[in-house]
Amino acid sequence: MIKKKYIDSVQDLFKDLGGYENINYFTHCMTRMRFHLKDWSIVNEQKIRESSYATGINKNEGGDEYQIIIGMDVADFYETFCQINGYDIDGRNVLSNNDKEKINFKTKQIEEINQIKGKFRVKGITNKCLSFVSKVFSPIVYPLIGYGLLLTIWSLMTVEWNGKGTSLAQTVHFFGEFAGILDILTSTFSLFITIAVSYTVFKAMRCSSIYGILIGVVLTAPGLVSMGNVEVGPGETILGKYPGWTIFGEGIVYPWKINFNGLMVPMIGIAIFGAYMERWTSKISNTTAKNILSPVLIIGVTFIFAIFIVAPIGMLFTNYLSISVNWLSTNYIAKYIALPLLGALYGPLVITGLHHSLTPVILQGQAAYGATIIQGLCTLSNVSQGVATVAFVVLNRRVRQLKDLGISNGVSAIVGGITEPSLFTVNLKHLYPLIACSIGVFFGSLVLVASNTYALQGASSIFGYLMFQHKAPELTGVSTWIGGGFLWGAISILVSCIVTFFMTLILGKIKFFANRTRDLLLEEYNEDINELKLIPPSEFKLILKKEREDKKSLKQQLKIEKK
Repeated sequence: MIKKKYIDSVQDLFKDLGGYENINYFTHCMTRMRFHLKDWSIVNEQKIRESSYATGINKNEGGDEYQIIIGMDVADFYETFCQINGYDIDGRNVLSNNDKEKINFKTKQIEEINQIKGKFRVKGITNKCLSFVSKVFSPIVYPLIGYGLLLTIWSLMTVEWNGKGTSLAQTVHFFGEFAGILDILTSTFSLFITIAVSYTVFKAMRCSSIYGILIGVVLTAPGLVSMGNVEVGPGETILGKYPGWTIFGEGIVYPWKINFNGLMVPMIGIAIFGAYMERWTSKISNTTAKNILSPVLIIGVTFIFAIFIVAPIGMLFTNYLSISVNWLSTNYIAKYIALPLLGALYGPLVITGLHHSLTPVILQGQAAYGATIIQGLCTLSNVSQGVATVAFVVLNRRVRQLKDLGISNGVSAIVGGITEPSLFTVNLKHLYPLIACSIGVFFGSLVLVASNTYALQGASSIFGYLMFQHKAPELTGVSTWIGGGFLWGAISILVSCIVTFFMTLILGKIKFFANRTRDLLLEEYNEDINELKLIPPSEFKLILKKEREDKKSLKQQLKIEKK
């Protein structure tokens, strides 16, 4: 956060140190700014010593550090220095373009890109929200890909191919042990991504990222319980079963011990609250009081806000969703409206993390009837999310860097049922793939519900097809259409995927979405999709061929240099 009282001081210090050409990188400690400079002799040391902001200079020649003593306000001074002089705020700041010519070229390039963006940028709150989402999830794109691929491998080893006890992990000792290793890796990845989201929110809001990490760790502590781990029996509610504290007296369970692992959107909301808490505490005028009170207030108040307000809202939503879904699933008329809508909204539920609230519903339905339709809806949604991502890549295939990212994430959703990489890197960011998926799943769900196709709890990927039951459980009082559940399950998946694919292509042509996508791709990859589409196919093939040859030539050159 820029402090007005330091603006003139940081500009003067920047000039006195020699500017971009002389500053390699810098950081700070509790009281000092620590600069690594190219040439100490050109520093205007006398002017710095006489300035109002510096209380002294210390030269650490052994560590190659030029230290300027600022005092206890060094963090505010440092942040103002970064923002005013165009550096990234990331603890140890590095400016790679110290060469003046490169800086001028970079500035010109950014100006050109911004001019193009200005023509096509979607204005208003929608643009701000989507840009913020992009800033939050862009830094964790590649960990998300790794998470998705590992979970895909794990699901292939644990899916029951031909009934209970037929998975590779259960029948082959090696795969059983390897699946156990992957289970630890994937559960750790899930925890990391939840904490990382809190970190990136703080970073996007130009606040101290260490508080983001702390808040993420506190809200995913082992003493808190994940929604998916609470077993709800017939006639019971999740409110009655969830463990909590009884600080208001025996028998009064409030607040509940809700673990935020996997609850992405609630975590984003809490992190935003925490970032505003930090901004508020930064206004405390007494430096000593600020240093003592800030950590306590930021972490403590944010935790109380999460546990006493956000968590109960999520819990009440989960409870009444469970009751509603159970009624809607069994009502002869309502199920034709409600269940397809639930299928269409499953993707947004995954984004919020509230899809975990369906786990007790599925378990309860399976315990009561022997199978459930909702499991099939999850399969349709997850597979279609992957198809929407692949369709987006097809539509924008000339952005070369997008291919690897989109296809790997799409495959993770289709094969592994892991939709977070697809959702957060493509579908949510560009919106129309998410909308197309919801439309496709709605129609696929209509087929599933109308044909009374039930499924057991299990894989929610393309292998979820193996969970479909040939006929509906007798206790449901309905019959599956002629051909059986395997046939109609396959048809519902095909309907969902085909509608999703073509709706993605159609919606992608709409001006609002096309301009938004052009803007985002330009910002992320520095490639204008409209200009790329104007290149004739034959010429574009030659460009790709030349790029491959250049890469090959570079590899050979590097090999020669190593020798």
